[in-house]
Amino acid sequence: MPILTILWKYKYWIAIAVFFFLWVGQIVYTNHLSGKLRKANQQCTAKIQQIEQKHLNVLTEKQNQINQMSSDYEATKSEQRVQVETVTREVQKIIDRPVYLNHCFDDAGVSAINSLITSDTGKPP
Repeated sequence: MPILTILWKYKYWIAIAVFFFLWVGQIVYTNHLSGKLRKANQQCTAKIQQIEQKHLNVLTEKQNQINQMSSDYEATKSEQRVQVETVTREVQKIIDRPVYLNHCFDDAGVSAINSLITSDTGKPP
């Protein structure tokens, strides 16, 4: 029996076998591609997490700098508040003392006024 007659006799089985091997090959190739896709997805997720972590670290550093600057500002503000209170208390103490009882000017004040009177310019010294 020649080979062509055998092939012709079992043509349906041969066609089924060829399609079966093509189908199995397609499944194997599809699984291979889905594995590559999963691997690429994991790599992308890892890169995204690294970028997010870098951004969070930078954000944390900037927030710490802002908090430090705010703390320095509050410390300076409280120091200035203490200085203002000190000056105000000193001024109140000076005002409370009776400095001028009978005389408005001392000797230095009288000489300063006399020098203004004798000079011809209208500008104070």
